[in-house]
Amino acid sequence: MTQRVTTRRTVQLHVDQLVPGMELSQDLVSGDGAVLAGAGTIVSSHTINKLRNWQITTVNIVSEASVNPIISREVEQFVNSYNKSVSVVQRAFSTLRDNQEVPLEAFTATADELASGVQAAGNVVDRLYDLPPCDDATFQHSVNVGVIAALIATWMNYPPEVVNAVSLAGLLHDVGKSQLPQAILHRTNLLPPNDYDHYKQHVRYGFELVKSLDLADSVKAGIAQHHERNDRSGYPLSLPGEKIHPYAKIVAVADIYDEALTINREPSTVYSPYSGLEMINDAKHRADPEICLLFSGRMLNFLSGNIVALNDGREARVVYLNSVSPSRSIVQLTSGAVLDLADDPELRIHHVIR
Repeated sequence: MTQRVTTRRTVQLHVDQLVPGMELSQDLVSGDGAVLAGAGTIVSSHTINKLRNWQITTVNIVSEASVNPIISREVEQFVNSYNKSVSVVQRAFSTLRDNQEVPLEAFTATADELASGVQAAGNVVDRLYDLPPCDDATFQHSVNVGVIAALIATWMNYPPEVVNAVSLAGLLHDVGKSQLPQAILHRTNLLPPNDYDHYKQHVRYGFELVKSLDLADSVKAGIAQHHERNDRSGYPLSLPGEKIHPYAKIVAVADIYDEALTINREPSTVYSPYSGLEMINDAKHRADPEICLLFSGRMLNFLSGNIVALNDGREARVVYLNSVSPSRSIVQLTSGAVLDLADDPELRIHHVIR
């Protein structure tokens, strides 16, 4: 699988902007030529205090930025497969609404193609949100979850046939929504209690649609259990973690991440993987923590170096990631000033520009 590689850039910071864990990119040399701290030194609180004692005001640190060497042909193939998949899901949902029959062959072929594209192209999550949105976010959400679930399964070193099965579970996870009124399928986080209780029935409807199909029990479990949570706060059965199928745990993480960026996204907002990862961080004590941490860790590798817009309209480059609250990372403005967004409760990364 083609992987992104990391380039090492240098950014100059004032000593007051340093935080423990940063890496010096150049030797710090005194006026008489003595090396005070070598390139590669990991900054600690002790280091920062010594720099102040030495009256050093600025230092150069490493800013790691991801570069994607994916061959353009692979990217094009994935985008073509993705667009085709959204159309397939849209037609399938129309069929389901009319006659309650799941076109399993179409879903299986689509899941296999998506999983193959993910395994060939690597991390394609950011690509999902560069593409034009659908009229109905449910279709795009289903495909996105199939893609992200396949990516997580690949990162977990599952064999290709399992990756395909997990992708199929992700693609079918919301098939029960075809039996619900379209009026309650969007902004589900804002539904009144009665409508939300109705919405939650999509899991039961989905299992009813697939239970008699020639489909692996593991895939059926992924569909039936994707809203269950390790702490028993999920639905429809409030299962404990040990009773939740691994496929369902993977689909759940993919669903949490994408739902915040499609189904529950405010119409006026744009995609921000930084806020999406904060949803995963918030959910890790309810969903599977190992899968949440794996997903967040892998995704964070791709987010440093992005050009982003802050919520006050200013443009900046991400130079150091806040792994706990990615929207409040350290950024460098176009003016050269460096801001630690964690220091200002009013500031955060709004969306990615490039």
